[in-house]
Amino acid sequence: MTGSDDDPDGALGDVAARIVRAAADEVRETWGAAKADEPDGVHQHRVRVRRLRSILAGLRDVLDPAAARRLRVRFDEWGAELGTVRDLEVLAELARSALEDCGIDDAHMSRRLVTDVRAEYHRAHARLLVLADHPRAHERERLLAAFADDPPIVEPAASARSALARALRREARRVRRAAKSADGTIETLHDLRKAGRRLRYNAEAVLAAAPDLFGDEVSELAEAGDALHDALGDHRDALVLGRSLELTRARAGRAGEPVAGYDVLISHVAAGGERALHEVDDAVARARAAAGRLPS
Repeated sequence: MTGSDDDPDGALGDVAARIVRAAADEVRETWGAAKADEPDGVHQHRVRVRRLRSILAGLRDVLDPAAARRLRVRFDEWGAELGTVRDLEVLAELARSALEDCGIDDAHMSRRLVTDVRAEYHRAHARLLVLADHPRAHERERLLAAFADDPPIVEPAASARSALARALRREARRVRRAAKSADGTIETLHDLRKAGRRLRYNAEAVLAAAPDLFGDEVSELAEAGDALHDALGDHRDALVLGRSLELTRARAGRAGEPVAGYDVLISHVAAGGERALHEVDDAVARARAAAGRLPS
């Protein structure tokens, strides 16, 4: 690999190929634990699928558009299937934690909020395994292997520093636009969370593939995206759990079970969701400041 003072980690083709191959390797390496339903296995695989999709989107000007879009569509589908499974796992754990935080020891509530949801999770995981053996899944794996083996980079001889700085600035602008559009609704906050996640994953990928290409601004972009993603993730989790609690409360009431504990949980969860939003503005400001220091 050859480099220069301006581009110490080589041409764009070298760096982008490392980014793509690392993302593809992580997707393949985490599937075994997800398939075996090991602790945190589905979650880790889903994270790697999201990372791959984010990189394909973030590097859309670097990679052949048609090939990247085709692979991204396939993994969007797979990510949705993983999300169905993972959301149930998260819901059960959030409910268990909330019951513990509020000191509630109620067998009916524990069954409805934790045991029944975990059973639904295991059924969803079994369906996931069926989907993973479908011909479409095998074709998705073949496409990923071919893409990673020979990444279709549009201008491999271009400057990695310039091209990746443009990509990261664009992702930071996406965060700012999403922040301006956020009006407190779950849809606009989710868009902001996705923008933060994509910024984080692309910044982390650049850091891992070429740690000397930029200064601290890229690690700061990754940290800001992470803070934004985590804060809005906590807020979304609170909303989802709150809705689940309200529905479950109604079913419990119809069954003649006490419902006062649900009211305690609903208030507790709502307060946590509001606290999470306090970190959003700071994370957006940090992303903007770090992006402003990227080379033009």
